[in-house]
Amino acid sequence: MALQVRAKLLGEPALRYAPPTLSPSLPEGSADLVRETPSRIIVVGDLNGHLTVLQRTLEGLRVMTKEGHWCGGRAVLVQLGDVPNRGPHPKAAMNLLLDLQQEAREAGGDVVWVLGNHEVLSALRHEAYVSVEEYLEHATEAELELYYLERFRVQFELLTPAPEARLVPPVGGRLRVWEEEHSPGKEAYRREMGPTGRIGAAIRVLPAAVRMGPFVFVHGGLSEGWAALGLEGLEAQRAAEWATAPDFYEDLSPDSLLRDPSGPLWNRSYCLAPASAALRRELDRALDSVGGRYMFVGHTRSDAVQGGLPSRPSVRHGRRLVMADVGLGDPGEPGGVLVIERKRVEAWSPGGSKSTLFGFEEAKPARRVRAGDRSSQAPGPGVDRQ
Repeated sequence: MALQVRAKLLGEPALRYAPPTLSPSLPEGSADLVRETPSRIIVVGDLNGHLTVLQRTLEGLRVMTKEGHWCGGRAVLVQLGDVPNRGPHPKAAMNLLLDLQQEAREAGGDVVWVLGNHEVLSALRHEAYVSVEEYLEHATEAELELYYLERFRVQFELLTPAPEARLVPPVGGRLRVWEEEHSPGKEAYRREMGPTGRIGAAIRVLPAAVRMGPFVFVHGGLSEGWAALGLEGLEAQRAAEWATAPDFYEDLSPDSLLRDPSGPLWNRSYCLAPASAALRRELDRALDSVGGRYMFVGHTRSDAVQGGLPSRPSVRHGRRLVMADVGLGDPGEPGGVLVIERKRVEAWSPGGSKSTLFGFEEAKPARRVRAGDRSSQAPGPGVDRQ
């Protein structure tokens, strides 16, 4: 409802998806850490709160109806983390993913939301990247009406020169400072991101990495050291760190899985370091440790590397690394996602255009390992390395 009030007051188009009122609980069932390759995988990079881009993409790929329901059958949607922060509607985007996850599993498919660094920051009150709009999503209707009335008054004052001045300096930055200081919804936002909020509870069980056949999905990248734990070891470490019930991001150890700059959520070395035989060997060893052949990552934008382009994934290290953060929601850019099916990895844009990035070799059948199942050792490579 808060989103609709904002749209009405500011003349914005109303959102088609308004999350229902839900109990603060996570849908039953955790993501599979290892599974065979689904017939169709859709890979979405960092969303940064851009709900409309997610809607347009899922509708265009015919896995979601215009009413916001799953219609993708046995397809699997993988979202690589960083759904919150920066953009205008992260709460609605996260609720949509959780709702679709329930419906997809009932249809034999799945929605796998991988843990990103911004999920951890948001859950642990590191609000440096939280947008004003993100707070406002959690405000009540009454709070929003008062806020926008006061905002109009402040904006008018900022547009009026001082009595002895004729120059009016830029308003944008000064108005934004006022918005950040006075936006309602902050406490409601913190409750929702906490351990008892629906979204906060969901974030605390998101997997750090999963594998589907030869494809490994992780937000930042798996270094050789972290990959040596195996997927089950990573899951055990992730769960143990959340089990300490940290209240703030600074409560985490700097070398923890959730915070380590070279850890699965923050690592950028495969993306930004100059390509070399040594780095390629490290990537191959990391993939071997978790039984994969290709690593799909978000976190680092594809246009941050030499030759990279906005809205198009980048492929590095002999097709072993695929960078899926294409700057979704950037003004003037169509955005893009990856579709894996029929032994091809394709780049797809909401306009319907697609192109093949590369063909791939199938992995041997993988034993299903569920998140939280640590009763056996991590699976071996199981991948044809021809």
